[in-house]
Amino acid sequence: MKLALVASAHGYGHATRSVVLADALVAAGHHATLYTTAPASVLGTAHPLVPWAADVGLVQPDSLREDDAATLNALDDRCGDAAIDELAAQLSAYHGVVVDIAPAALEAARRAGVPAVAMGNFDWAWIYGHYERLRPWAQRFAAWQGAHPAIQLRPGPDLTGFASVTQGGLLARRFAPMRAVGRTQTAILVGFGGFGLPALGELLPVIDGVVWLFAAPMVAPARPDCRFVGEVPFSALLAGADLVLTKPGYGMLAEAMLSGARLLYFDRGGFPEAPYLEAAMRERGDVKVGARPGVEGDAAVREALHEAVAATLSGPRPRPLLCDDAEVIVVAVMAALRG
Repeated sequence: MKLALVASAHGYGHATRSVVLADALVAAGHHATLYTTAPASVLGTAHPLVPWAADVGLVQPDSLREDDAATLNALDDRCGDAAIDELAAQLSAYHGVVVDIAPAALEAARRAGVPAVAMGNFDWAWIYGHYERLRPWAQRFAAWQGAHPAIQLRPGPDLTGFASVTQGGLLARRFAPMRAVGRTQTAILVGFGGFGLPALGELLPVIDGVVWLFAAPMVAPARPDCRFVGEVPFSALLAGADLVLTKPGYGMLAEAMLSGARLLYFDRGGFPEAPYLEAAMRERGDVKVGARPGVEGDAAVREALHEAVAATLSGPRPRPLLCDDAEVIVVAVMAALRG
């Protein structure tokens, strides 16, 4: 089958796991084209890429905050009838569509008369229902989702309002670990995805023997203990790091579960998905930093981060999972599209 995989434009996690699914679909004999706003340099794939913003997700000034007012302003352009019809014209060339998990793309597939299946560890109708400004769009998204089957990724909240939901499990990239520093140094990878986090040079404590690692699209602060690493896949750096500083996000957590990486994370505020991810992180022994950037002062964040680094490194690495559930998800995808 000739398949289109349409990823939500919110961050990079939806696109990176769509690449994993594309790999598995191609291995099963199908053709996969990805529709995404994530740059090829981040995705690191040979699959055909079509630059496309299929939705808004949530507008975020950085990885720890969301802006529902700015989100509302962007929705008419990204998810209005003209944009949906333009995408529908593209999708009409395919035998099936896998959507992670942009409601407008599901509606575009319906208008194109092409079978579609949703895939995600949450759905945007549920997310939008938590924000008063976005609730009218939550109702619209629910109507667009209701016509389609869905595959539930974990960890995350239950998918809501689909024609049917099939349990799929975990989906993430896996790379062989690569060390960017010597064994006598402690490598802490800083990963805040496409949204980033401002003023990291002021927030990261100076710790003897610790090197803070950065990779695209992030930029390393101009400090001797901060190092940018290029030409190495982010997932390989994650697997080889002693510790990863991040926020609760599916992509980072899922890759850490496969590699056995230890995570240290900042509070993500009111993002509705976060409590479900934090529960999984606590279960693996990951540590939450006791101060939040932008809420407490820089000095308080540095001190709390210093303490959290020591607490996390003193514990064992979580046991890595042997594999994800990509093969199971491929079976579920094909059953949904053919059914």
